[in-house]
Amino acid sequence: MTFLCRAGVAATRSSRFVQKRFDSHAVHHGPEAPPTQEGFTSGGFKFALISVIGLIAWSRIDEHLTSQGEEKHPFTRYIEYYMRSEQESNRINEQHIVLAQKAAEQKKFIASASLPPKVQLRSPDLMNNASGRCLELGTVISNEDVVTKYH
Repeated sequence: MTFLCRAGVAATRSSRFVQKRFDSHAVHHGPEAPPTQEGFTSGGFKFALISVIGLIAWSRIDEHLTSQGEEKHPFTRYIEYYMRSEQESNRINEQHIVLAQKAAEQKKFIASASLPPKVQLRSPDLMNNASGRCLELGTVISNEDVVTKYH
């Protein structure tokens, strides 16, 4: 019996979700909004008309700029003025190559490194205990004759 109740609750929840999700397709009750009048004064036509007029004006301006007998277009001169020289580009490329070689050497050096040997301690729990008198290791007794033992 509980299964049927749960199924009924799930069905009503899903129908509410579907109704909310696809509410724009549902039948609306009440007064309808009057249809919008579309014509040549709508936003899309205005944008298209302004674009066409702008392109025609730009082509006329471009013809005027190029017919003055200059060798290069003003945009070309502007780009060349702010462009990097070939020598500067070569210097930057060589610097990048040197940096890449150094990074490769460092990576090779790090990859060839090996871990130090593990030292097996007899009682590793003692390393977690602090000194009762807050003495640092090696300050009271010299460590010169201490021998590391490997197990």
